[in-house]
Amino acid sequence: MSHQLLFTHLNRIAPVPEAEVGKLMALAKVKALKKKEYLFQEGQVARYVGFVNRGCLRYYRLDDSGKEHIVYFAIEEWWIGDLSSFYSGQPTTFNLQALEPCELFLYTKETFEQARQEIPAYDRHVKLLHARATDARLETMMSQRSNTAEARYLKLLEGFPDIFQRVPQHYIASFLGIKPQSLSRIRKKLAEGK
Repeated sequence: MSHQLLFTHLNRIAPVPEAEVGKLMALAKVKALKKKEYLFQEGQVARYVGFVNRGCLRYYRLDDSGKEHIVYFAIEEWWIGDLSSFYSGQPTTFNLQALEPCELFLYTKETFEQARQEIPAYDRHVKLLHARATDARLETMMSQRSNTAEARYLKLLEGFPDIFQRVPQHYIASFLGIKPQSLSRIRKKLAEGK
């Protein structure tokens, strides 16, 4: 199993020596998910956090009326999981589903904590990721409240240019908080403006 993408990712954020990445991989469970398969669903305990080595997933919640609200799409080099459920052992209210065949490097609470204790550079990496994730959540929340749907769409394209090749349009609309028809209108308007 190649850990080159993980090694590259770690070194981009907080360098971890390759020998230490080998230790990190030794603690990982490699898991393949088929398209539409779930890592966890609402009502289950999220027993793993993981790194996306290949593929694309969606992390979402259903509201009381059954409408989906997509929180994020996770592609290669993303860390995934529900940290609240992972640490507390309480059932999650979210779902994590593969949109493509995926290859994940997964860690249980025990192996994750072992890696943080035994690999100080990895612990630094995790702390930086947690800080970035908090900032990203706040930015997304503010963007949903203050930006137009078109501005949110353009920001998504900036960070994920090939999203329409990997994610169905109705999921993208759900992520943006708009109806699929509105997304079609935005795309048409922008295409005509070029």
